[in-house]
Amino acid sequence: MHKLRGHIKFSRNTKVLLLFVFTAIALRFFSFFSSVLDHDESTYLIIGRDLLHGKSLYADVTDSKPVGIFLIYAFMQFVFGYSILLKRIVVAALVGITAHIVNKVSIRFFQNKKVGIASGLMYIYLSSTWNYFGISPNAELFFNFFTIGALFVLFQKGPANYFFAGLLFGLGFIIKYMVLFDFLAITSFFLVKELIDKKRRFSFSELLPYLLSGIGFAIPFGLVNLYFYLGNHFDAFYFITYELPGRYRSHTTLWQFIKLLLDFTGRFFPVTYLMFYVLFSKRSLLDGWPKYFMIYWLVAVLVAVYLPGKGFSHYAIQLMLPVSLIAGVAFDRQFHFDRYTKFVYRGTSGLILLILFVSTIQISAISRKLRKSDQPRIVARYLQTNMNHDDQLYVVNYEHILYYLLKKECPTKYVHESILSTPDLANAFDVDSEKEIDRILQKHPKFIVIKNKFKSVQQKIANTYSLDKSFFNDRVLVYKRDQ
Repeated sequence: MHKLRGHIKFSRNTKVLLLFVFTAIALRFFSFFSSVLDHDESTYLIIGRDLLHGKSLYADVTDSKPVGIFLIYAFMQFVFGYSILLKRIVVAALVGITAHIVNKVSIRFFQNKKVGIASGLMYIYLSSTWNYFGISPNAELFFNFFTIGALFVLFQKGPANYFFAGLLFGLGFIIKYMVLFDFLAITSFFLVKELIDKKRRFSFSELLPYLLSGIGFAIPFGLVNLYFYLGNHFDAFYFITYELPGRYRSHTTLWQFIKLLLDFTGRFFPVTYLMFYVLFSKRSLLDGWPKYFMIYWLVAVLVAVYLPGKGFSHYAIQLMLPVSLIAGVAFDRQFHFDRYTKFVYRGTSGLILLILFVSTIQISAISRKLRKSDQPRIVARYLQTNMNHDDQLYVVNYEHILYYLLKKECPTKYVHESILSTPDLANAFDVDSEKEIDRILQKHPKFIVIKNKFKSVQQKIANTYSLDKSFFNDRVLVYKRDQ
């Protein structure tokens, strides 16, 4: 960027970056104002805040996620305070920046700027349309940034770049461990490709850059382990990191996994159709080693999505990087469509249909948000007007964002309300939920919030609490401690 005759002139690279960032913000705009998009985000907000207040991760506040996502939210809390709006704008900007790197990686692969722009815009469309497939700030949006950044760095070659790429993968890994599959797939393919291209026997010199990449990958996780080992809470860290994943597996069936993929394919059909069209086309830019690489990477990510056994829709966000890179190839001028597909995707008709499709989804989502009141904020406003500064709050099985909105501490280290309210999760975390609830009640919280019914808690508080207020046709009940 430089000044010319009193005007600011942007380089093409900067213009493309701004296009992606503003597009992401525009598509996600109406998601900025709800107090809750997803319960995971509420957990990140609360734990990030509590870390700044001196609490220890996994000992004083805990969740199943690695440390990275909580450090990110602690940093955003430090910079933006309690503004959920500003944090979501930052996430939208990150989606735009990730799309820009997708664009640059696509250009590296296919030497086609138009294809790069298309891939970047598709990534934004994929990650900014449906609530549980990207609108909510899930961990996948953050580690995708590091994954695609690492892939871009690997194209630069040189030992230092391999090390730096591994470091980026490692930073993604401490946000969510599923990044391991991206790292193994991408680096192993590049190694085999280099050996085949050079037509040499295997030697240490070929392996050295990838050893450096592995060292870079291990450093962030190693430092996290060292930090907890030298501190006072290594046992808590060890349990969450090494024991909980095996206990937390939900054993999703193969059919449930297939339904997740079908759901993903259907929701994003304009893009997934193009992906399959490109993959099975006989005349395409996606040929030779780039095609094998994309298929190999896709398979690795599918394994990563399946293995945890949970089948959560936001896991599919990890698929969006290879899917957008593949589908973007369809916008190469040399790509041949059949006449029906060409009518939909090329020229004015294609543009109109695409705008109509995206607009229909966006308008439908916006209308739902406008019709639906922000219920947690309504409950929070009522509590705020009736609570003193020192009054404690216990949210039994309702939206735990209330702790954040009211600037109250969670009375248990199990921040996510489902851990104590869901027997399977309580068993996974090795916590006796009844004893933990008793311990919370011994703190005599002034208000207790229950969604629908929670008989065991209601029985425990029957003699000491009275129903103070009910909301939304008695679906949310606020109990107040008797004086």
